[in-house]
Amino acid sequence: MTPSFPDNAMQDEALYTLLCKYLLQEADTTERAWVEEWKALDSGNLVLLQSLERLLKVVTAPSVEDTANTQGAWAQLFDKIDDTPVKRLPRFGWWKVAASVLVILGASWWMIAHFSAQVYKGPEMATLEDGSKVQLTPSAKLTVGRDFNGRHRIVKLTGAATFEVNGDPQNPFVIEVGKSEVKVLGTKFTVDYQPANAALKVHVSAGKVMVIDHKQQDSVILTDGMLLQQDNNKPEFRIAANISDLNKKALSFNNTTLEEVLRTLTEVYDIKVEVSNTDLLHLPVHANFTSETPDEVLKYLALTLGATCEKVNERQYKLK
Repeated sequence: MTPSFPDNAMQDEALYTLLCKYLLQEADTTERAWVEEWKALDSGNLVLLQSLERLLKVVTAPSVEDTANTQGAWAQLFDKIDDTPVKRLPRFGWWKVAASVLVILGASWWMIAHFSAQVYKGPEMATLEDGSKVQLTPSAKLTVGRDFNGRHRIVKLTGAATFEVNGDPQNPFVIEVGKSEVKVLGTKFTVDYQPANAALKVHVSAGKVMVIDHKQQDSVILTDGMLLQQDNNKPEFRIAANISDLNKKALSFNNTTLEEVLRTLTEVYDIKVEVSNTDLLHLPVHANFTSETPDEVLKYLALTLGATCEKVNERQYKLK
């Protein structure tokens, strides 16, 4: 037999059959060579093979009697799965039985082995296998799959965390957050995801990240100082710039139009600013702010731009 399976097209039963033959020492030279090449292609393949080997040992483990009774154990297992009578099989048919059982049981075993994960809970500094560092806030949780390595860098996050990711253009670092994902080449950034209302906030301190919303079929690239937000009430991406430190509300504007400045203030302070004189929107702003209140920022802007500021309520202002 010469195995020839196109990528992603091999049926589970065919794959399990061949792997069982390999593990039970029933495979011929060609089949063994194919499996050896297959398991070297990806670390996940080796994990799958090891998982199936453990399952075979559990299911086929002989009791105190003798090897022949192992075949009886398979028959008993089949009796539990299917009420139809099961005949004892000769050794050369074992791999067929094993493959059939693994088609039924292997998926569950593989899912457990594949997704059995290491979980970090904040407040904690997590150092991952690839050298990336993640600072978790008190309510944050980071889930890292067992298959995380230099080539497969996918994690899941709830809550807020700051990432320092080692750069690797060929193997991007991916953070799954609900229906979206943040894909990174190498950078320092903060992600805050609250699943209760699907609220996502991504701020880039340095470098470049891509945020992908699979449900909305939208994506955007963020660079230094950029902030992205979305939630159930506003599912579209909302983007602001010129934010050097989001927690300290450190904002830096250098020849930035008032229109862009107000867009940033809207996202950082969650306020609304109406401008009655639209000519003001095109005026340049040169200013730096750190930890100021929205009242202080807007009063300063009004003073430097020759405008007046009216506070309508705690979250609404007018410039004119």
